[in-house]
Amino acid sequence: MSSEFLLEVGCEEIPARAMGPVLEELKKKFGALLDVQKLSFDAIQTLGSARRLVVHVANLADLQEREKVTTLGPPQKIAFNDGEPSRALIGFARKSGLEIDDLRVFDTERGKYMGFESEAGGRGSLEILAEGIPPLIASLTFPKTMYWDDSRREFARPIRWVVALLGSSVVPFNLYGVPSGSTSAGHRTLGSQTVPVRDFDNYLKQLEANFVLVSQESRREKIRGELAAACESLDGRMIPDDDLLDEVVYINEYPTVVVGGFEKRFLDLPREVLITAMREHQKYFAVETADGTLLPNFLGVMNTKGDPRGSIRKGHERVLKARLSDALFFWDADGRQSLADRVDGLASVTFHRKLGSYKDKIDRMSGLANTVNALTGAAVPPETLESVVAWSKSDLITDLVGEFAALQGIAGGLYARREGAGDDVWKAIYDQYRPAGLDDRSPETASGAVLGLTDRLDTVFGCFSAGLIPKGSADPLALRRQTQGIVKILLDRELPFSLDAAIAADPRMNETAAELFRGFYRDRLKFMLGRMGFAYDEVNAVVATDSDSPTKVLKRVRALHAVRESPDLIAIATAFKRIKNILKQADVPLDAVDGFKGMELEEEALARSVAELQPRIEGLAASGDYYAALGEMAALRPAVDGFFDKILVMHRDHAIRARRLSILKNLFETFLQVADISEVVVASQDPPASTGV
Repeated sequence: MSSEFLLEVGCEEIPARAMGPVLEELKKKFGALLDVQKLSFDAIQTLGSARRLVVHVANLADLQEREKVTTLGPPQKIAFNDGEPSRALIGFARKSGLEIDDLRVFDTERGKYMGFESEAGGRGSLEILAEGIPPLIASLTFPKTMYWDDSRREFARPIRWVVALLGSSVVPFNLYGVPSGSTSAGHRTLGSQTVPVRDFDNYLKQLEANFVLVSQESRREKIRGELAAACESLDGRMIPDDDLLDEVVYINEYPTVVVGGFEKRFLDLPREVLITAMREHQKYFAVETADGTLLPNFLGVMNTKGDPRGSIRKGHERVLKARLSDALFFWDADGRQSLADRVDGLASVTFHRKLGSYKDKIDRMSGLANTVNALTGAAVPPETLESVVAWSKSDLITDLVGEFAALQGIAGGLYARREGAGDDVWKAIYDQYRPAGLDDRSPETASGAVLGLTDRLDTVFGCFSAGLIPKGSADPLALRRQTQGIVKILLDRELPFSLDAAIAADPRMNETAAELFRGFYRDRLKFMLGRMGFAYDEVNAVVATDSDSPTKVLKRVRALHAVRESPDLIAIATAFKRIKNILKQADVPLDAVDGFKGMELEEEALARSVAELQPRIEGLAASGDYYAALGEMAALRPAVDGFFDKILVMHRDHAIRARRLSILKNLFETFLQVADISEVVVASQDPPASTGV
């Protein structure tokens, strides 16, 4: 038998940006709970808004699956003494609540053991859910949590009601002091705050009647449809903003689009400022013509059923007018002082209490930028680099950024352009915080790339040297994102780089901090390469040998990816695993091979091949032709096969054994100039699935 299950946790408004990730986490954890408890089901879906977290499970089994469990006791050889049960067997039977005759012999990999079979499972799903739901909900992760009663237990926001129905029965439990039941709540202002429900379909209908669309996808489609209709009425098109769409989907339980306008004089503001003023504080979508000209209109999403008198629209227009008036005033007022004149004022703005002010940061960046410029070969002119770094943080003390923090960097670039700075300067300042995420672009100019790298390197080097290192999932200074930005800029522009050289140029980075950061950096590099579509074993094979330059790593991974299905390379990879294991067990000193005298035929063939191969591999690796280098490695297959077919490596003569191990060591180290191909999975012809790292 099976039943439908419904869970709704009603809360005060959870921040909308946390909702998407937490609903995914809730779905994953609920599925894991059911799997562990061996409760079969057809499907799980998670729904919700800022006020509610909802789980629906279709056809959830009423009982756990029963399974046979074998419980083993003492080995058979000690279970009896002269045909009589031993103390060990008697104790096992007594502990298990059985008679000796109930036990029998089981054959296992470790030999014969006494034991018994029993059935496990069969608990009811009602009991399991009542026990499992409270800790599952408490385990959900949010950017910030709070406590609101004497229990001091934390959650995203206070919990106000809980619905938990298995079929028609309430699943009994208590969640943060709130007992489960069968009563939900409608829209905060339009609906009833006591909505009794019987099952999932009834729940959806009852809440819709109380102005709540429970499904986020239903709300998304409603918003999209109304936005499209509004744009058509304006003869324009909406400027796409997926992040803002996600936010308004979760903020509003019964979303309705309102069209508003503003005075054309505000169109004198830079496009970025105008859009940010509408987006950040008011959650409005901007509208433009087909040729990209902004229209004096906005599209807002309100949490109500309509605005027949236009009073809501007028209220939004009044608020936006005040915001845009402030923005226009700040834009004009900030121009009275240049970015250069603001630099000294950064001494009063703290970057971090352990790392000093933003003026201190700029002073450090001035020297580091020269190192980055040289390492990347960006060849940014010194005078350009000096201006870019010196003015990069000046907008932090402008009124515009004080009011609209999202314009940090962008405002500085716009001000630099207004002051007459060249493209290499203003665009670098404008782009310095890019990429903002995995799907964002990197800086457009070479000077922007150097500035972006310098800024992030200064931050992560400073934090690691000061002991401000992320722990677990906690990363308050966003060092993972900063390091990811470094890697993405280098990979996107395929710039040369040396992490070791950059570390050596920063006097703050002691040996401990440097080693910790290298590991942190390698993890981000592997993650980014995995996200680019490379298989985990390809990434591991290259990163295991060297991760100093992301661009070189990328080129080597590309080459390995291109040839990994070559039969010769697969055979070499298999042999390489064997070589690696043999060398781990080497019990004699390994030296360079001195001549070929006294070698057997196949031994000499491999030794000569390795001697000839070393300079060729070195040359190809130095020139970046990793594809050709891997081809040379694969061509060594006959010599390797012959060696292992005919030669006993672990010879009883120490000198011979050392010589043969040294040949393998030379071969191993030669291959490591490209990749540790022992990491390549060769168990099947199908390459491993690509995964993030």
